[in-house]
Amino acid sequence: MRIKALVDADAVAQVGAAFTAGEARAAVAARGRFIMAVSGGHTPWAMLRALADQKLPWADVHIVQVDERVAPPGHPDRNLTHLRESLLAHCPLPPEQVHAMPVESADLESASGQYAAMLQQIAGAPTVLDLVHLGLGPDGHTASLVPGDPVLDVTDADVAVTGPYQGRRRMTLTYPILNRARRIVWLVTGREKAEMLARLCETDRSIPAGRVRQERGVVLADQEATTLTARRGDGIMHVGIATDHGGFELKEDLIARLRAAGHDVVDFGADTLNPDDDYPDFVIPLAQAVAAGTLERGVAICGSGVGASICANKIPGVRAGLIHDHFSAGQGVEDDHMNVICIGGRTVGSSVAWDLVQAFLAAEFSHAPRHLRRLSKVARLETQPTRANV
Repeated sequence: MRIKALVDADAVAQVGAAFTAGEARAAVAARGRFIMAVSGGHTPWAMLRALADQKLPWADVHIVQVDERVAPPGHPDRNLTHLRESLLAHCPLPPEQVHAMPVESADLESASGQYAAMLQQIAGAPTVLDLVHLGLGPDGHTASLVPGDPVLDVTDADVAVTGPYQGRRRMTLTYPILNRARRIVWLVTGREKAEMLARLCETDRSIPAGRVRQERGVVLADQEATTLTARRGDGIMHVGIATDHGGFELKEDLIARLRAAGHDVVDFGADTLNPDDDYPDFVIPLAQAVAAGTLERGVAICGSGVGASICANKIPGVRAGLIHDHFSAGQGVEDDHMNVICIGGRTVGSSVAWDLVQAFLAAEFSHAPRHLRRLSKVARLETQPTRANV
């Protein structure tokens, strides 16, 4: 799980909105829709207001709820009330694509089952959400998974109803569906969250938040919330690597270096040196995993790196670049949100390649408006039909 410390809650909201927008565009390009689960809280509501100003493919966006209090319609305790005020009133999201938890039902247990069935209709069975927004309470709760509640032990349902917490029962997503999500972004602000954020980062399963899978998570936190957080995990990523025979030795060298640096590495092959193998057989699965969000970034190698670059860029949601120099390895991420670096196994030595990969992994996308504007134009190409050559 990566942690990004930001100056204040407003910065967390702004970066969270930009992150969400990027995930939405990538999901629509890769799978034709984006399904996001949202939580309540002041920072999430600020994030949603900022998200309304982003250019998103709203016609292909679905919003579901992480949790909801059992309260009357329009009540300020309802997360839906604030969702409408912060996002829905300011963006062209079709109303039928906002899926509210049915907490007004007289039979909450049956209603939770109906909500789970609805999630399967829009996100498949088992349900896989593209992005889940989670918060963190001073007591270590997330969603409405609160300390001591029996819902913590639910393993056979994606949606459940809690006992009373802070005066109200709640409907909540459970661990099974949270842990299947393609991406999770935690929005954590305030000094009162510092202790629990530190415990979350240590995967402390004694707090409810600590039982959420971390390998697909990103934490956006303000400086106050990160005062007790160990920094040794910063920069550690879930990375994939693939090559054909042209980069076999370089791949093996880079895998050893990446793992020694603490990165979680998935090897897509080749597993043996075979001069007759084909780079698409290895690069395509890598690129698909990056586009799906199961990997944070990818390293694709072939003899020159050209074929790997051409191949990776055919996968919607992948932004691959053939890199030979340190400057471009970092700037490609900062300006162009590059998520796959392509290297020539016959053109770059192992020491230089490692320098390029380190610069690539250390860089972060700037989210500058001009870069977001340009990338949105590029992303639109992935949804447009191509014209046959005449």
